[in-house]
Amino acid sequence: MKKICFLIQEWNHPASRYRVLQYIPYLKELQIGVKVALFPDSFCQWMKLFSELGDYHTVFIQKKRLWRWQLWYLRRKRIRIIYDFDDAVMFKSPVNGGGQSFKRRRTFARMVRYSDQVIAGNQYLKAQALPYNKNITIIPTAIDTSRYTIKDYRRHKKNVTVGWIGSKSSLPFLKELTPAFDHLAGQYKSVELKIICNDFFECNTMPVIKKIWALEDENSDLQDVDIGLAPLPNHEWTKGKCATKLLQYLSVGIPVVCSPVGVHNEIIKEGVNGLFAASTQEWIEKINLLLHDKALRERMGLEGRKTVDSSYSLKANAPKFINTITGNYSCD
Repeated sequence: MKKICFLIQEWNHPASRYRVLQYIPYLKELQIGVKVALFPDSFCQWMKLFSELGDYHTVFIQKKRLWRWQLWYLRRKRIRIIYDFDDAVMFKSPVNGGGQSFKRRRTFARMVRYSDQVIAGNQYLKAQALPYNKNITIIPTAIDTSRYTIKDYRRHKKNVTVGWIGSKSSLPFLKELTPAFDHLAGQYKSVELKIICNDFFECNTMPVIKKIWALEDENSDLQDVDIGLAPLPNHEWTKGKCATKLLQYLSVGIPVVCSPVGVHNEIIKEGVNGLFAASTQEWIEKINLLLHDKALRERMGLEGRKTVDSSYSLKANAPKFINTITGNYSCD
């Protein structure tokens, strides 16, 4: 029986949940031995882990770039290495100054070269890995649509809620839209901004609903949102993002306004399942368009759900993930 060890960052980290943990039941159904562990944080813990991998066929490394000695040890034991990444880890985040990083590029190249199989979250990330390894499969970040119910557009709401869900690290991208929010609030008394996060900010005139993110509340929190937002700066790092929040909005059937950056351009068809905005004025115009037209919001939102079901759902991507993990893969 094949046995696979998955090394992940944190149990509640979005990348761990969406790129690893939700697939584990599928593997267990196929009688594949599975071990999921956090990355060791000391030399002794690494050696303890290595001692437990004697009969494992594969080690799945989620995003982290290992040191040379760790990779050498796995190769010496003839353990197949799969490297999965869903971020442009070879660049610095624009929140941290952005730009090229020789160290990040070097450690990324080493990680990819040592791997027997690479899984990239999108086409842009695949292009970054191709110079170092040809065995690359694209598996997008997938949404378990059974966890999300489609918004009930028959329910009457007093206000129209513009919403955003995400982590503290991405909150600055939303905060840059404060002038647009205040402009809209000056025009309409019935519009509000809902932030689902572990950190928040205030606007001058736009009312802000602050909701601490909790996994068990995701579906109900998103049900209150009428227009989902996904702003991103046009940066080498952000081009690698796999658009989790965008897919969450679409999974509950709400329309999105997003930046035309990276994989957003692959998921969104302008005017069909969402709208693009690249400047403050465009953000105002596109949100305004959806504020005015509930029927348009419903139509775009339901089209978005179809997009997720066909290409970005857990059900659609599980077979490809299983084939890649078990070795029955073909490169994209």
